[in-house]
Amino acid sequence: MARVLVIHREPAEAAELAARLRDRGVEAQPYLTLGPRGFRGIRGDPPDAILIDLNRAPSYGRTMGALLRESASLRTIPLVFIAGEPAKTAAAKRILPDAFYAPWSEVPAAIKRAIARAPRNPLAPRPPARSVAQKLGIEPDSAVALCHAPAEFALDLPAGVRVRKHPDGAAVVLVFARSAAALARELPAVAGLMEKGRRVWLLWPKKASKVESGLTMPRVRELAIATGLIDYKVCAVDATWSAMAVGPRRGGRG
Repeated sequence: MARVLVIHREPAEAAELAARLRDRGVEAQPYLTLGPRGFRGIRGDPPDAILIDLNRAPSYGRTMGALLRESASLRTIPLVFIAGEPAKTAAAKRILPDAFYAPWSEVPAAIKRAIARAPRNPLAPRPPARSVAQKLGIEPDSAVALCHAPAEFALDLPAGVRVRKHPDGAAVVLVFARSAAALARELPAVAGLMEKGRRVWLLWPKKASKVESGLTMPRVRELAIATGLIDYKVCAVDATWSAMAVGPRRGGRG
């Protein structure tokens, strides 16, 4: 019987989806080991297909799909997405056009089709048409704060954008951190920046950038949650930096 790995931003929900699939006759296991060790686990025992949920945190699902396709040893594993909101699903299709997409009711059949048509030469992820500034929510004639940005950091900005080092009056705040200790020191102040209409991003070095850092997406999320924040979007900023948008947890500030 074919084996399916289920990916969701929340491991507990991945486990629930996997259990529901097993009830429908699909041998499914949840993706529980996050970070680099998780991908090593997939390489060591590759499944016949990977199922990714797009209903919650669709940007996380798109990012995981793109990372899998960018990995030389994992890119031929068929990808199936549980379709979510039409606009969000369409965004995933633009990036990963040869993956399979299906509503929950049709997922078992979609998994069978994906395995039967496993790509020998899968398409590389297509970058979204939007600029990085647009993905970060930076509008023309707005103010953006670059907190602790390295001197070499550069971003192509819309006309009239005012750049500052402090968050006062900024509609978008980018907070850079190179280590877990540095991020932990900044997060209490970050939690105090939450206000209506402001977007706050945490930036950390990608592993592929070779910048020395112990930060990964799961670690950044863990530190944010400990400070009363929750992530709702992730994106790649450039070859060095990844970014995660955070906001107050339900019942928190803001």
